[in-house]
Amino acid sequence: MDQADFEFKLRQTLEGKAENAVLQSTTQRDQLLEDLLKINSFGAKSTFDFNLKTRYEVLRVGNADRLIRRRKDPNEDEFKLIASLEEVFGIVKAAHEAIGHGGGKKTIAEVKKRWANITEEACYLFISICEHCHQKKSRKVSNCNRNRK
Repeated sequence: MDQADFEFKLRQTLEGKAENAVLQSTTQRDQLLEDLLKINSFGAKSTFDFNLKTRYEVLRVGNADRLIRRRKDPNEDEFKLIASLEEVFGIVKAAHEAIGHGGGKKTIAEVKKRWANITEEACYLFISICEHCHQKKSRKVSNCNRNRK
């Protein structure tokens, strides 16, 4: 399965969720970033603005601004990025491969080290379509069948 199929299935999964789901498209995430920059410059004017300001903050990385989960202490070095729906495939794939295709809990733990809004559901969806894991599982099953004979 490729990235397009993964995103299609992930979007189908998210359709049943509330409108304020944690995974937004790149366009929606970038809009939140723009809104937050305006709030930081001109102040919060609505309930939406106050809620946005309590959930997220902007981190400048080089010349780019990144949306991150609000830290308890602004001087804290540790932060978690906010991924867009289109970035999830690459992020989960990299984490899953970094741990040697180790399964759901390990993949989730690896993803959660750096990303705030990638759900367990997205990780398990990726693992369910991971070709390497399916090949590994089928080799184990065929070895077990040979040992029984």
